[in-house]
Amino acid sequence: MTMSPPNQATGATPFTPRADQKVLARIERRVAEFEWPKVPAGASWESGADPATLQAIVAHWTSRFDWRAEEQKLNAHPNFLARLAGIDLHFIHHRASARNDLPPVVLLHGWPGSIFEYLDVATRLSEGPGGRDAVVVSLPGVGWSGAPEKLMGPRAMAALVHDLLTKVLGYPRYYAHGADWGSIISAWLGFDHPEACAGVHMTMASPRFIAGAASAPDEQKWLAGFRERFEDDGAYFRLQTSRPLTAGYALSDNPVGLLAWMLEKFAAWGDPAAGDKSRLYQTPERADLLIRNAMLYLVTGSVATSMWIYRGLATEGAPGYPGGKRVEVPVAFAATRDPVFVPPPRSLLEKAYNVVRWTDVPGAGHFPGYDVPALLADDIAQFAATT
Repeated sequence: MTMSPPNQATGATPFTPRADQKVLARIERRVAEFEWPKVPAGASWESGADPATLQAIVAHWTSRFDWRAEEQKLNAHPNFLARLAGIDLHFIHHRASARNDLPPVVLLHGWPGSIFEYLDVATRLSEGPGGRDAVVVSLPGVGWSGAPEKLMGPRAMAALVHDLLTKVLGYPRYYAHGADWGSIISAWLGFDHPEACAGVHMTMASPRFIAGAASAPDEQKWLAGFRERFEDDGAYFRLQTSRPLTAGYALSDNPVGLLAWMLEKFAAWGDPAAGDKSRLYQTPERADLLIRNAMLYLVTGSVATSMWIYRGLATEGAPGYPGGKRVEVPVAFAATRDPVFVPPPRSLLEKAYNVVRWTDVPGAGHFPGYDVPALLADDIAQFAATT
């Protein structure tokens, strides 16, 4: 990685992400030397990552994937580092093509997502006469953002993002969007900093913040359905929440294992209307997406630290917002066809959030920034323009 002299106008440092060649060679060697374990006859997605799909993606990795080309694409975007509370935060800062005083939008990913999830969305938000600045942040402990010395949950991460936007970049007001953990962090921005956060746009509602308020029959049915789905899907969450160090040891120096860990989630949480999962994820485009995402964690050595947020969540207090309060800034909810984190009834969501906009998003699952970037950017832009 290389850094230029500090940019005094923003308090941030221009940055060029570049992986060490020795690290790339080691990853390549580990992938090539991976010893495939035996699997039961007929094993498929019901037992985890589908063996045939994983093998096809790994074959693509060894024969066609080019990290340097992906790196070059990333560096076509304006990358920066800013040091806050002893942590280097990596972010991409797109300026509006037509300069204006509109509040920017900060875009926040989750796990196992990354900044790659929002490159297209940020570009679209900043283009055209109605464009506004867009800031894509790598969460602490993920990618080129530094890891905290101690566990850090989503509320503490929100405080860092707020300081980045207001103290480093000098924005008095901003909008926050997020998926997965990014939704939770964005909501904390609205809850803790309503004087600066003009609105929150989210694509996932964490049951942790609304489950206790479920009372109507349809709300209780939704909660029961989530618990049933999570009993089947939630092994990763229980491990990363309770024993993140163990998971980190297992996956940090195991590229194929990490790919399998992430593939299973991308497939399980994808739009069920997208068709056969095996066929979809064996296409060159989807294989590149998955490998690129895993490689970001591998080349930066952030596989283990990316999981700390799960344990950090447990250190931030009881479920829900303090005092039974809710997020009172305007909230927009983009309801995708996520088959595990199914959108809750609006009545239940409104008990924890001031919902002023609800959009049904076709063609997307848990990762709409990847699936439908144009639709997502348009919905964020329309929300920001009308609140």
